Amino acid sequence: MKTTAFSSTALVAFASVATAHFNLDYPAARGFDEDTLGNFPCGGQDTATSNRTSWPLTGGSIALTMGHIDANVEVLIAIGSNPGSAFNTVIRPTFTEQGLGAFCMTGFTLPSGLNVSDGTQATIQVVTNGDPDGGLFNCADITFSSTATNPDSSICKNATGVTVSVAKVAGNPNVTSDATNSTNGVKSGAAGGVKAGLVGLVFAGLGAVAFALVL
Repeated sequence: MKTTAFSSTALVAFASVATAHFNLDYPAARGFDEDTLGNFPCGGQDTATSNRTSWPLTGGSIALTMGHIDANVEVLIAIGSNPGSAFNTVIRPTFTEQGLGAFCMTGFTLPSGLNVSDGTQATIQVVTNGDPDGGLFNCADITFSSTATNPDSSICKNATGVTVSVAKVAGNPNVTSDATNSTNGVKSGAAGGVKAGLVGLVFAGLGAVAFALVL
């Protein structure tokens, strides 16, 4: 009988692929169930949490752990204490992230028309195209605060080799073909409307130097 030996490195790599989703680490995720992560909205976590994260009115950060080596990512927000599925505002248009592990997005700004102020409650939804049948969704319930600060570099950081680039898609991360030909995927409700500014990356080992990619 022929047997095949696997190194520990190969086994770890296989395990990473087998469980390749993504986690929302900061702000704290509403919940996580790998079996329902493909359900819109919020990966099947339909109930808003009372334990909200205080988030800055401007310049906020989002920390993820990526389980796919290549993923399209989009970030949306819905205002209110329990906004249901009303994620109609894009605060980070679709881009492509490459690399496994820790991934930090910084420099979030909001459109003035949202009328957000100190104490406003909202829910952030991060969407990736990691599921073959559609998107993967994670949500975080937040309260905007004028005194909130961003997490330190031990929480919001980038793993070695993580990069971002402009996505060749039409407005949402579930579109995987050229923008002129593809219309599939969950609609963001604001594609082509709200324009976010920058994708900020704080690279570990570079003294917290920020790299900004204009999308």
